[in-house]
Amino acid sequence: MNAERLLIAAECIGDAKWFLNKASDYARERHVFGRPIGQNQGIQFPLARAYAQMRAAELMVQAGCDKFEAGETPGEEANMAKMLAAEASWAAGEACIQTHGGFGFAEEYDIERKFRETRLYQVAPISTNLILSYIAEHVLGLPRSY
Repeated sequence: MNAERLLIAAECIGDAKWFLNKASDYARERHVFGRPIGQNQGIQFPLARAYAQMRAAELMVQAGCDKFEAGETPGEEANMAKMLAAEASWAAGEACIQTHGGFGFAEEYDIERKFRETRLYQVAPISTNLILSYIAEHVLGLPRSY
């Protein structure tokens, strides 16, 4: 299960990077009123925040992979990596859609398809709530909640 969670988390990191690259390229290329839309903080800040979330999740993925490769059990890291990476991917997808506006839903950009796919990882193969239950019970030592 830990390897699967780390693999899904790594895929979410890849998705987040895809969204961020797509949005950043568009924000540099799209000009309105004689300047790139990426010059506006309303575009910059959501992308920057999504990037920071992605990098933090990526570090947790790496920590889990390091532990796994050392023959240790990375339950805590794998669960947190999967949850954080799924959330980071979703945040990057939302920022990408917002950056593109209505074009974010046009088939030619592939954003809407990937946006639908990235939502899946918040519920599969394990839901965020089950991950929170794992952290509460196995990391924080709280009583089992289900």
